[in-house]
Amino acid sequence: MVFPWAFLMNKTFDVIVVGLGSMGSSATMQLAMRGQKVLGLEQFEPFHELGSSHGTTRAIRLAYYEHPSYVPLLKRAYEIWHELEWLTGETLIDECGCLTIGKPEHEVIHGIRQSASQHHLKLSELNAREIRNRFPVFLPEDDEIGLLEPHGGYVWARRCLQAFQNISMHNGASLHYGEVATSLEFHGNGVTVKTNKSEYHAGRVVVCAGPWVSKFLGPAGNPIRLMRQTLHWFTPSNPMSFGRFKTPVFMFAKEQAFYYGFPMVEPAGVKIARHYGQPEVAKEEQIDRMVHPEDENSIRKFLAGSIPSLQNSASAQAKGCIYTLTPDRHFLLGALQNNPQMIVAGGFSGHGFKFASVVGEVVADICTKQNSNLDLKLFHPERFMNDNP
Repeated sequence: MVFPWAFLMNKTFDVIVVGLGSMGSSATMQLAMRGQKVLGLEQFEPFHELGSSHGTTRAIRLAYYEHPSYVPLLKRAYEIWHELEWLTGETLIDECGCLTIGKPEHEVIHGIRQSASQHHLKLSELNAREIRNRFPVFLPEDDEIGLLEPHGGYVWARRCLQAFQNISMHNGASLHYGEVATSLEFHGNGVTVKTNKSEYHAGRVVVCAGPWVSKFLGPAGNPIRLMRQTLHWFTPSNPMSFGRFKTPVFMFAKEQAFYYGFPMVEPAGVKIARHYGQPEVAKEEQIDRMVHPEDENSIRKFLAGSIPSLQNSASAQAKGCIYTLTPDRHFLLGALQNNPQMIVAGGFSGHGFKFASVVGEVVADICTKQNSNLDLKLFHPERFMNDNP
């Protein structure tokens, strides 16, 4: 006989996490490791490619041009990535260096210098001739410079996601795939999360729903927009010239566009993409998930001027992904002011994966201690509400 209290216990949790991409899986792991009874809900199957967390690699860097306030989070993110390597026995992060090329007055170059100066980070400056000599695959313009960060590199994204989920389950978390959260109902002592299969109860809910995050945020989610992006892999005629010991992660800050890429660490070839520069839409169903010839043509035009040895290389594959954008391109991270039972980790604006390890810790701190030791003022999840009609 199954007693009613036993049934209710199976439906009641300390924390429910909505979305099991990188951020939600990291949060679930951190909460489970602290002894919290956690339920993770994911509308799709594991490792799906419909959101923003799929793929093999993501760039990581410390001298963060976006804002110096990110640097303390990044320092802690690096520490946790390395701790997870110890826990799993897997290589999760490779500090092969990150080279940013652009004109000295470009805002990206200025931002990197500002973060490095404020936080005393190692950074080397190269002129165009030095870039060509040290990294022959790149062809900077004569008036461009390079900023080389030795601790930049990449994280192995799928391995990281797998590690989060394996450690979560090892510590007792319940992960439900193919289950869609349809509504959140708040009451005096917690929240009820209804899904397409059941309903559950918890003291807190963490929303890490990626491109679907605005569905749960009410007015705070109105400014969220989505952007389609495409990733392209090219097979070089001389693969060794793009090996990780010869070529770092690279970024080209051009006047009208920003491109980034990786050394050849995947069999498919050298991964390259454009950052931003596409139309913004309001809903996920408006995203064009096809990769079109003009997407590749745009990348090849960039290659012709900056990495000519790849311009005519065979295209091995191409995939799409989604950026979830805030108006200022900074994250939404923290509890809602008038509803502290709800914690948001979203709006990562195309540059969030590298932070996944520390975002999980921040979320767990807020859930269990009501605060984080890190400065989160830049990321207040309701900062745009006064901008709405």
